[in-house]
Amino acid sequence: MTLDQLNLRQSARVISIKGSNQVLHSHCSQLGIAPGAPIEILHKAQGRGPLQAKVHGALYAIRQEDAAAIEVAV
Repeated sequence: MTLDQLNLRQSARVISIKGSNQVLHSHCSQLGIAPGAPIEILHKAQGRGPLQAKVHGALYAIRQEDAAAIEVAV
């Protein structure tokens, strides 16, 4: 399952960041979005807008296409 597939207020743990996009891997690492990190979806924008995720108590806006590359487990 990927981050963009979670329902609102659903918590999960990050499993991996898929793909070879090193910029995405680096950015996620800087934000604490790494394997084992708890993550929760708080808001989803309409259409292809960003979603709001809570990671280690901090809130982040994540693009839908980036969220689709973040594998999580419920």
